[in-house]
Amino acid sequence: MFLSHQSIERYIDEGKIIIGPDFDKKNIRPVGIRIHLAKDILIPMPNQTVELNVPQDLVYQEIDLTKEEFYLEPNQFILAATYEAIQTPLDILTILDGRSTVARLGITTHITAAVADGTLGTPHVVVLEIKNVGNFRVRLKFKDPIAMMVFAKIDQPVTQKAHSQYGAKQTKVTPPNLRFRTGFDT
Repeated sequence: MFLSHQSIERYIDEGKIIIGPDFDKKNIRPVGIRIHLAKDILIPMPNQTVELNVPQDLVYQEIDLTKEEFYLEPNQFILAATYEAIQTPLDILTILDGRSTVARLGITTHITAAVADGTLGTPHVVVLEIKNVGNFRVRLKFKDPIAMMVFAKIDQPVTQKAHSQYGAKQTKVTPPNLRFRTGFDT
């Protein structure tokens, strides 16, 4: 069951859903919250070969949107993060969703990683997998309203220990961790 704006606001007021650093309730929508772009983005450097089951470090150019302009070109892919850090109780799942205005420009904000299970019990920013599949050159700025987060009540609280390869507190944009082997070596 997805939470409505009334439930989201009540859970925020009760401290069950925590959104920082400075969440404004005007960003509550009928079935979710509007989230914004954090200041740092990672641009994958070209001509790198990746093997999913081989530990390796990938090379990225890091851009600070508070210090320089950035234009997302058609067909370009970047990693970014949400400005908001979200924490939910163990029975509330967060799901990343796009915004129709952003989508109508040809911008995707997640490729497959829509479930933000790292928010269960600890504050997390959500890494965004942004791709421009449209024809427009789009300027991205710090705190642009980039996506939505919806909340779903799960039938029972999660009790399984998290197997995150990104640590307990993801606080900024994080590249893929190809040194965490358990996901690929089984």
